[in-house]
Amino acid sequence: MSEVVGTCQGITEKPSGWTEFEIAVPGKQYPVRLATKAQPLVELARALAGGVGTWTYNEVESEKINEHTGKPYLNRYLEGVEPGAAPAASVGSPESHHEPIHFADKDRAITRMAVLKAAAQVYAGLGVEDQRSPRTASRSRLARPGLRLRRRTG
Repeated sequence: MSEVVGTCQGITEKPSGWTEFEIAVPGKQYPVRLATKAQPLVELARALAGGVGTWTYNEVESEKINEHTGKPYLNRYLEGVEPGAAPAASVGSPESHHEPIHFADKDRAITRMAVLKAAAQVYAGLGVEDQRSPRTASRSRLARPGLRLRRRTG
């Protein structure tokens, strides 16, 4: 049995009676897909949709072989769902004192840093348009009111 802490980002009902859940896990590029036919588990997982939960599943090798890797496919069957995150399994691990970052929190932090950087540039008088190439930046300076061009004579 394996566990993963994450957020349900998608639910797919298959015609064969299987229900598949896509679990977004912080730090992983692709979601973990878990399938079940057990109706009580489906209803419990639906109630948790959008919230962070601890998802318990069982991995079983399929009889079907992946032609690209030559290895059998892995089927992941949902065994249980608990709302919230489970405590860290090992006390001595270096990650045990850190709380997992939710992927939306990371996106908000990146957006906040970008906005603060742009605001600091505007405040410093650089303006956002001055980050363009020197050629277009010089044109935008010419268009500013109160700026006069001097022509050299001679």
